[in-house]
Amino acid sequence: MDAALRILHIEDSADDAELLCVELEAAGYPLHYLRVENALQMAAALRAEPWDVVLSDFNLPAFNAYGALDLLKENGLDIPFIVVSGCIGEMEAIKLMKAGAADYVMKGGLTRLGPAIEREIKEAASRAQRKQADLALAANRKLLENITQSLGEGLLVLDLDSRLLMMNAEAERLLGWTAAELANCSLHDTVHYWNPDGSPLPRKDCMIHLSGCRGEACRVEDEVMVRKDGTVFPVAYVCTPIIEDGRVIGTVTAFKDVTERQRAEQKLQESRFQLQELTAFLQQVREDERRRIARELHDELGQALTALRIDLIWLDGKLPARDEKIGDKLSAMLGLIDKTVDAVRRISEDLRPGMLDDLGLAAAIEHHATKFAEQTGIACELRMNREHYELDDRIATALFRVLQESLTNVARHANATRVTIHLQDLAGEMLLIVKDNGCGLPAPAPEKKKTYGLIGMHERVKLLGGSLDIASAPGKGTRIEASLPFQAEMQTP
Repeated sequence: MDAALRILHIEDSADDAELLCVELEAAGYPLHYLRVENALQMAAALRAEPWDVVLSDFNLPAFNAYGALDLLKENGLDIPFIVVSGCIGEMEAIKLMKAGAADYVMKGGLTRLGPAIEREIKEAASRAQRKQADLALAANRKLLENITQSLGEGLLVLDLDSRLLMMNAEAERLLGWTAAELANCSLHDTVHYWNPDGSPLPRKDCMIHLSGCRGEACRVEDEVMVRKDGTVFPVAYVCTPIIEDGRVIGTVTAFKDVTERQRAEQKLQESRFQLQELTAFLQQVREDERRRIARELHDELGQALTALRIDLIWLDGKLPARDEKIGDKLSAMLGLIDKTVDAVRRISEDLRPGMLDDLGLAAAIEHHATKFAEQTGIACELRMNREHYELDDRIATALFRVLQESLTNVARHANATRVTIHLQDLAGEMLLIVKDNGCGLPAPAPEKKKTYGLIGMHERVKLLGGSLDIASAPGKGTRIEASLPFQAEMQTP
């Protein structure tokens, strides 16, 4: 032993004490030694410094081994206590051991004292380590308990039979049960036995049960649990298997009440639906207003300009021997009227092509494609599988507006030389495809201005239950595909 052996010896005989020290030093134990004879001296020594072992005679004039043991316990010290006595019976020795003594050695057999001290010091060190480990474990358990109790989600720890092992305070609050009430109960049969539609949820279909069986974590957003009072509430949860030594021994489920979230989602859905209805209404109002203005421009302003042109021609023929300036002025006026008539016709067509209302979608698209090719010089190929389509006005208008916006984008941005237009009736679905060979759409930039034309096309099609797909790549052109469902009617090929 390298360090000095710190011995507190309770002995009234100086000779016996000296003999004990000689025996231990002879056995190779360096000593730090103190002898006391009564309780006061022992208490002072215990307060003054730490000791490795306490040795005590069985019976002293003013003290005894039982009193020394009591004093150790009062001070809360776990120090090996060995009785060293000249005469002690076997029954008394057993009694002392039960009272807390680690061992007893007869004064006539001090050779056994050194090994006994070493053994008991090691045992005391082992006990101290175990105590520290127990304290650390208790602290960790307390920390874990504090964490689980402070979580904002319910926590359920189950074995593989779905029996409850632990639940936190939030789980108790959400379910209305206490951990003691559900101890060793099947959680599936108690709180998790219904589907959201009110049908029974068999254990074999329970995702918490399957997570333990499969050893796989799962996330569920749309199930229900049952409170103690029988009320059902929607939950979302994450279930994770507990794995020990490579095998699943249970599951831990973190869940939360999503009632408020579902209400918020429902309100958001209703708000979106109302917004869609408002958008559809505004679009219809705009189309009706465009139709009205286009009709007034064509019927009233167009007719007035035509009448004015006829009157000027009549006036030109009635003026006798007019001078050259008057003739030039009349010619200029007729030219201006012709330009204005053309402008009125163009504006009217842009607002609402009369051909769409009078002759239908096929004729309007054919006319618009022809006019687009003439105005831009871009070759335009049109393919339709019918000469006439019997469509609801909203469907026809949406398809025409998608085509109109697509060709406008081609003319402005694509640098294309060719455009292909496909219009097909696919038995209950109208399909419009506009494809160009231009430069394609650029990659979206965070700071770029929003493309409201594309957004408008998406909204038009979406409001009618259809879909719009845009495929493009730099240098490879753009393909816009609009698909709209409609009520099939008898159509003439």
